[in-house]
Amino acid sequence: MTQIPPKHPAYTYLKGNVYYFSRVIPAALKSYYSKPRIIQSFRTTNFRHAVHSSRLLSVRLEDYWHDLRLRSTEPPCAHLLTREHLQGSSTVITLIQALELYLSVKGAGRADMFLRTARRNIDYVIDCLSDRPLDMYKTSDAAQLRQWLLEKSLSINSVQRTFGVVRAVTNFSWPTWVKFKF
Repeated sequence: MTQIPPKHPAYTYLKGNVYYFSRVIPAALKSYYSKPRIIQSFRTTNFRHAVHSSRLLSVRLEDYWHDLRLRSTEPPCAHLLTREHLQGSSTVITLIQALELYLSVKGAGRADMFLRTARRNIDYVIDCLSDRPLDMYKTSDAAQLRQWLLEKSLSINSVQRTFGVVRAVTNFSWPTWVKFKF
């Protein structure tokens, strides 16, 4: 008697004998990702392990996507709020303050080009998005900044270097328990 192979776990497929996870990113969240689909190897040939991994990854993705949807919503009637109220009562330093802190520590004894590059890249962010407390920048702001830089005719490599400097400044000034979105 031949044994019928079990049905694939949800969101999986077999490549060779290895199980892979594959899930389409919801349309509302595609701007957060570089690709339209998540594909990840589970590195297992075991059906039970694939079932467990698929369920676990699906739940974690759903939780994360739910959090992204909540964070990306603006307050009702946000266009009527003043800038101070829109920023809320944030006690986090602003981007300019973060730059000054970064340069005072990391820029000591460095070449003038290091200082100019850091200032120029942070000025890009401020020109595009304005100076705000660090916790008031959203992931969608990073996409807006990327588009703005590309429209200024910066190359992809220059945009990546700009984001690297912005990330360095914000991560240096931001508490280590918070992941910054740039």
